[in-house]
Amino acid sequence: MWKKRMSILVLAIFVFSGCSAKVTENNLSGVHFVKADEKIGDKTFEERAQSIKTLLHKIKGISGNAVVVEGHTAIIGLRLEDGMENEAARISKEADNAAREADEYINNTSITTNKKIVSLIEEMEQKRAR
Repeated sequence: MWKKRMSILVLAIFVFSGCSAKVTENNLSGVHFVKADEKIGDKTFEERAQSIKTLLHKIKGISGNAVVVEGHTAIIGLRLEDGMENEAARISKEADNAAREADEYINNTSITTNKKIVSLIEEMEQKRAR
């Protein structure tokens, strides 16, 4: 009998306590977007890109390049000399090393030899130069 009363008591507490669900609302109105600094270190993004381009010109197999630097990332488009397509992986690795050597603040690189994408990077580079 005692067990029965305890079971009823526990059941009653459970029923009368009810369920409560707390709704969490995501409010993004307080988020502020901040433009990255125009300079990292003592150089502008364009100056940093130019120092990378200078080292890229020294790599064998590259006939042209375009570089856009944004924050800690360098976006690099490489135009390869004729017949160097099979060396693209090696050249890309050398370009990555050159970018990091030219600018100590570069943490990430994105390198392509795709002609269409290289053209887009060249357009971005020209727009930034204006």
